[in-house]
Amino acid sequence: MTRKPYRMAAAALALLATAPLLSACKDVDQALDCGKQAVSITGDIQDLASSAINVGQLTDQDRRKHTSDALKKVGDDIKKLRDHNSGDKLDKATDKLNKAVSSAQDNVSKGKMPDIGAITDAAGDVTSACAGS
Repeated sequence: MTRKPYRMAAAALALLATAPLLSACKDVDQALDCGKQAVSITGDIQDLASSAINVGQLTDQDRRKHTSDALKKVGDDIKKLRDHNSGDKLDKATDKLNKAVSSAQDNVSKGKMPDIGAITDAAGDVTSACAGS
């Protein structure tokens, strides 16, 4: 489960390196900003994954708070990304990520394990959308 966030981080870093090539006819600054935000989101998800290793740890109040804080940080970074970037593909990807984060927050508030898989899949869509923007 923890390997996927690392692959997403590598993909996001590769995006940063190739953003000028991917957006030759588009605003390079916007593509780079999108890529940087995707990297930030990936880091947040890695932090989330490490705090929510298993359901048993979520019964610990401090662990649940840390997981909740990590989810909030992902949500804040999604908002920053949407504030500075737009596009149909990116909007759909960030909506999907928002829904996954919201669902995870509901689970954490109930002391249940958040669905990290849904979050990492949606974050992968955000990275792909940034590459195509």
